[in-house]
Amino acid sequence: MLISGHKSDIGLVRQNNEDALYTNDRLGVYVLADGMGGHEGGEIASNIAVNTVAKILSRSIIELQKKNVGEIVHNALHKANEEIILFRKNQINLMSMATTVVISIFLDDVVNCIHLGDSRAYLYKKDNNLIQLTTDDSLVTEMVKQGRMRKDELQDHSLRNIVTRFLGTVNLTLPEIQQFRVETNDCIMLCSDGLTNMLNDEEIKSILRENISIGPQEVCDLLVNRANAKGGQDNISVIVVRSK
Repeated sequence: MLISGHKSDIGLVRQNNEDALYTNDRLGVYVLADGMGGHEGGEIASNIAVNTVAKILSRSIIELQKKNVGEIVHNALHKANEEIILFRKNQINLMSMATTVVISIFLDDVVNCIHLGDSRAYLYKKDNNLIQLTTDDSLVTEMVKQGRMRKDELQDHSLRNIVTRFLGTVNLTLPEIQQFRVETNDCIMLCSDGLTNMLNDEEIKSILRENISIGPQEVCDLLVNRANAKGGQDNISVIVVRSK
Protein backbone atom coordinates (compact mmCIF):
# COMPACT_ATOMS: atom_id res chain seq x y z
CA MET A 1 0.00 0.00 0.00
CA LEU A 2 1.24 3.48 -0.90
CA ILE A 3 0.42 6.76 0.83
CA SER A 4 1.65 10.04 -0.65
CA GLY A 5 1.61 13.75 -0.07
CA HIS A 6 2.53 16.57 -2.41
CA LYS A 7 2.93 20.33 -2.47
CA SER A 8 3.92 22.88 -5.09
CA ASP A 9 4.58 26.48 -4.11
CA ILE A 10 5.55 29.58 -6.09
CA GLY A 11 8.19 30.55 -3.53
CA LEU A 12 8.99 34.10 -2.51
CA VAL A 13 10.75 35.47 -5.62
CA ARG A 14 9.21 34.08 -8.82
CA GLN A 15 6.20 35.63 -10.54
CA ASN A 16 4.61 32.30 -11.53
CA ASN A 17 4.92 28.61 -10.72
CA GLU A 18 6.69 26.68 -13.49
CA ASP A 19 6.57 23.35 -11.63
CA ALA A 20 3.95 20.65 -12.20
CA LEU A 21 3.29 17.29 -10.59
CA TYR A 22 1.10 14.18 -10.70
CA THR A 23 0.44 11.57 -8.02
CA ASN A 24 -1.57 8.35 -8.17
CA ASP A 25 -1.31 6.05 -5.15
CA ARG A 26 -3.59 3.44 -6.68
CA LEU A 27 -1.39 2.99 -9.75
CA GLY A 28 1.89 3.82 -8.01
CA VAL A 29 2.80 6.49 -10.58
CA TYR A 30 4.43 9.81 -9.64
CA VAL A 31 5.72 12.55 -11.96
CA LEU A 32 7.31 15.94 -11.22
CA ALA A 33 8.58 18.54 -13.70
CA ASP A 34 10.34 21.89 -13.37
CA GLY A 35 9.78 24.13 -16.40
CA MET A 36 12.38 26.36 -18.01
CA GLY A 37 12.12 29.24 -20.43
CA GLY A 38 10.77 32.11 -18.40
CA HIS A 39 7.40 33.86 -18.55
CA GLU A 40 4.68 31.31 -19.36
CA GLY A 41 6.96 29.00 -21.35
CA GLY A 42 8.28 26.94 -18.45
CA GLU A 43 4.83 26.55 -16.97
CA ILE A 44 3.43 25.27 -20.27
CA ALA A 45 6.34 22.87 -20.83
CA SER A 46 6.13 21.30 -17.37
CA ASN A 47 2.37 20.83 -17.62
CA ILE A 48 2.65 19.26 -21.09
CA ALA A 49 5.31 16.88 -19.77
CA VAL A 50 3.39 15.83 -16.66
CA ASN A 51 0.02 15.48 -18.41
CA THR A 52 1.44 13.53 -21.36
CA VAL A 53 3.57 11.17 -19.27
CA ALA A 54 0.85 10.58 -16.67
CA LYS A 55 -1.76 9.85 -19.33
CA ILE A 56 0.41 7.30 -21.13
CA LEU A 57 1.60 5.58 -17.96
CA SER A 58 -1.91 5.42 -16.51
CA ARG A 59 -3.28 3.88 -19.69
CA SER A 60 -0.40 1.38 -19.80
CA ILE A 61 -0.63 0.09 -16.24
CA ILE A 62 -1.24 -3.52 -17.31
CA GLU A 63 1.83 -3.45 -19.56
CA LEU A 64 3.83 -1.84 -16.76
CA GLN A 65 2.89 -4.70 -14.48
CA LYS A 66 4.29 -7.08 -17.09
CA LYS A 67 7.64 -5.37 -16.52
CA ASN A 68 7.86 -3.51 -19.87
CA VAL A 69 8.66 -0.44 -17.82
CA GLY A 70 11.66 0.96 -19.65
CA GLU A 71 10.09 0.84 -23.11
CA ILE A 72 6.81 2.39 -21.98
CA VAL A 73 8.47 5.20 -20.01
CA HIS A 74 10.82 6.00 -22.88
CA ASN A 75 7.87 6.16 -25.26
CA ALA A 76 6.03 8.49 -22.87
CA LEU A 77 9.03 10.82 -22.61
CA HIS A 78 9.55 10.88 -26.37
CA LYS A 79 5.87 11.77 -26.82
CA ALA A 80 6.10 14.54 -24.22
CA ASN A 81 9.19 15.90 -25.94
CA GLU A 82 7.37 15.94 -29.30
CA GLU A 83 4.35 17.71 -27.77
CA ILE A 84 6.52 20.46 -26.27
CA ILE A 85 8.33 21.06 -29.56
CA LEU A 86 5.04 21.06 -31.48
CA PHE A 87 3.42 23.54 -29.08
CA ARG A 88 6.19 26.11 -29.34
CA LYS A 89 6.45 25.88 -33.12
CA ASN A 90 6.10 29.31 -34.72
CA GLN A 91 5.76 30.99 -31.31
CA ILE A 92 8.87 33.10 -30.95
CA ASN A 93 8.23 33.96 -27.30
CA LEU A 94 8.15 30.25 -26.39
CA MET A 95 11.14 29.01 -28.39
CA SER A 96 13.24 28.38 -25.28
CA MET A 97 10.58 26.55 -23.28
CA ALA A 98 11.66 23.19 -21.89
CA THR A 99 11.42 21.19 -18.67
CA THR A 100 13.13 18.77 -16.37
CA VAL A 101 11.24 15.65 -15.31
CA VAL A 102 11.58 12.92 -12.69
CA ILE A 103 9.35 9.83 -12.59
CA SER A 104 8.86 7.04 -10.05
CA ILE A 105 6.74 3.95 -10.70
CA PHE A 106 6.12 1.41 -7.94
CA LEU A 107 5.71 -2.22 -8.98
CA ASP A 108 5.41 -4.53 -5.96
CA ASP A 109 8.53 -3.92 -3.83
CA VAL A 110 10.52 -2.21 -6.57
CA VAL A 111 10.49 1.47 -7.49
CA ASN A 112 11.48 2.38 -11.05
CA CYS A 113 13.02 5.84 -11.49
CA ILE A 114 14.04 7.91 -14.49
CA HIS A 115 14.88 11.59 -14.77
CA LEU A 116 16.12 14.36 -17.03
CA GLY A 117 17.67 17.49 -15.55
CA ASP A 118 18.18 18.44 -11.92
CA SER A 119 14.85 17.44 -10.41
CA ARG A 120 15.69 14.60 -8.05
CA ALA A 121 14.52 11.33 -6.54
CA TYR A 122 15.59 10.29 -3.05
CA LEU A 123 15.08 7.11 -1.03
CA TYR A 124 14.56 7.59 2.69
CA LYS A 125 15.12 4.33 4.57
CA LYS A 126 13.40 3.47 7.82
CA ASP A 127 16.86 3.38 9.48
CA ASN A 128 17.13 7.17 8.84
CA ASN A 129 19.37 6.90 5.80
CA LEU A 130 18.69 9.37 2.95
CA ILE A 131 20.00 8.25 -0.45
CA GLN A 132 19.97 10.39 -3.60
CA LEU A 133 18.86 8.05 -6.38
CA THR A 134 19.40 10.41 -9.31
CA THR A 135 22.47 12.28 -10.50
CA ASP A 136 21.79 15.81 -11.75
CA ASP A 137 22.09 16.32 -15.49
CA SER A 138 23.78 19.67 -15.06
CA LEU A 139 26.83 21.57 -16.18
CA VAL A 140 28.32 21.76 -12.69
CA THR A 141 27.88 18.01 -12.14
CA GLU A 142 29.82 17.40 -15.36
CA MET A 143 32.51 19.79 -14.13
CA VAL A 144 32.84 17.79 -10.91
CA LYS A 145 33.17 14.55 -12.89
CA GLN A 146 35.92 16.16 -14.98
CA GLY A 147 37.77 17.32 -11.86
CA ARG A 148 37.22 21.00 -12.68
CA MET A 149 35.24 21.67 -9.50
CA ARG A 150 34.87 20.24 -6.01
CA LYS A 151 31.55 18.75 -4.98
CA ASP A 152 31.28 21.15 -2.03
CA GLU A 153 31.30 24.07 -4.48
CA LEU A 154 28.11 22.97 -6.26
CA GLN A 155 25.52 24.54 -3.98
CA ASP A 156 26.56 28.16 -4.51
CA HIS A 157 28.00 28.05 -8.03
CA SER A 158 26.60 30.61 -10.49
CA LEU A 159 26.16 27.92 -13.19
CA ARG A 160 24.36 25.38 -11.03
CA ASN A 161 20.99 25.91 -12.78
CA ILE A 162 22.25 25.03 -16.27
CA VAL A 163 20.91 21.57 -17.13
CA THR A 164 22.38 19.37 -19.85
CA ARG A 165 19.44 17.03 -20.47
CA PHE A 166 15.75 17.97 -20.57
CA LEU A 167 12.47 17.68 -22.46
CA GLY A 168 12.05 20.18 -25.28
CA THR A 169 15.13 19.38 -27.35
CA VAL A 170 15.45 18.02 -30.88
CA ASN A 171 18.39 15.89 -29.71
CA LEU A 172 16.68 13.95 -26.93
CA THR A 173 18.70 11.18 -25.32
CA LEU A 174 17.17 9.16 -22.51
CA PRO A 175 18.91 7.31 -19.69
CA GLU A 176 18.07 3.75 -18.72
CA ILE A 177 15.43 3.35 -16.05
CA GLN A 178 16.86 2.54 -12.62
CA GLN A 179 15.29 0.05 -10.22
CA PHE A 180 15.54 0.10 -6.42
CA ARG A 181 14.04 -2.22 -3.83
CA VAL A 182 11.83 -0.63 -1.17
CA GLU A 183 10.76 -2.06 2.17
CA THR A 184 7.82 -1.32 4.43
CA ASN A 185 7.99 2.26 5.78
CA ASP A 186 10.61 3.34 3.26
CA CYS A 187 9.87 6.60 1.42
CA ILE A 188 10.55 7.97 -2.03
CA MET A 189 10.82 11.74 -2.37
CA LEU A 190 10.69 13.58 -5.70
CA CYS A 191 11.53 17.29 -5.73
CA SER A 192 12.46 20.25 -7.88
CA ASP A 193 15.70 22.14 -7.31
CA GLY A 194 13.73 24.87 -5.58
CA LEU A 195 13.80 22.56 -2.55
CA THR A 196 17.37 21.26 -2.76
CA ASN A 197 18.86 24.70 -3.43
CA MET A 198 17.40 25.86 -0.13
CA LEU A 199 17.76 22.75 2.05
CA ASN A 200 20.70 20.37 2.26
CA ASP A 201 20.34 16.61 2.71
CA GLU A 202 20.75 16.77 6.49
CA GLU A 203 17.92 19.29 6.81
CA ILE A 204 15.67 17.18 4.57
CA LYS A 205 16.51 14.03 6.51
CA SER A 206 15.76 15.72 9.83
CA ILE A 207 12.28 16.76 8.66
CA LEU A 208 11.58 13.25 7.35
CA ARG A 209 12.80 11.60 10.53
CA GLU A 210 10.77 13.80 12.85
CA ASN A 211 7.52 13.92 10.86
CA ILE A 212 7.06 10.94 8.53
CA SER A 213 5.16 9.04 11.24
CA ILE A 214 2.53 11.82 11.10
CA GLY A 215 2.18 11.46 7.34
CA PRO A 216 3.70 12.27 3.94
CA GLN A 217 1.52 15.36 3.45
CA GLU A 218 2.76 16.90 6.69
CA VAL A 219 6.34 16.26 5.56
CA CYS A 220 5.71 17.98 2.20
CA ASP A 221 4.15 21.00 3.92
CA LEU A 222 7.07 21.33 6.32
CA LEU A 223 9.72 20.94 3.60
CA VAL A 224 8.16 23.71 1.50
CA ASN A 225 7.65 25.96 4.51
CA ARG A 226 11.27 25.49 5.58
CA ALA A 227 12.55 26.22 2.06
CA ASN A 228 10.50 29.42 2.00
CA ALA A 229 11.79 30.36 5.45
CA LYS A 230 15.32 30.13 4.05
CA GLY A 231 14.56 32.44 1.13
CA GLY A 232 12.22 30.62 -1.28
CA GLN A 233 14.30 31.75 -4.25
CA ASP A 234 12.57 29.43 -6.74
CA ASN A 235 9.36 27.45 -7.15
CA ILE A 236 9.35 24.56 -4.67
CA SER A 237 7.70 21.23 -5.42
CA VAL A 238 7.90 17.94 -3.57
CA ILE A 239 6.20 14.53 -3.56
CA VAL A 240 6.71 12.10 -0.69
CA VAL A 241 5.53 8.50 -1.06
CA ARG A 242 5.53 6.05 1.84
CA SER A 243 5.36 2.29 1.38
CA LYS A 244 3.22 0.68 4.08
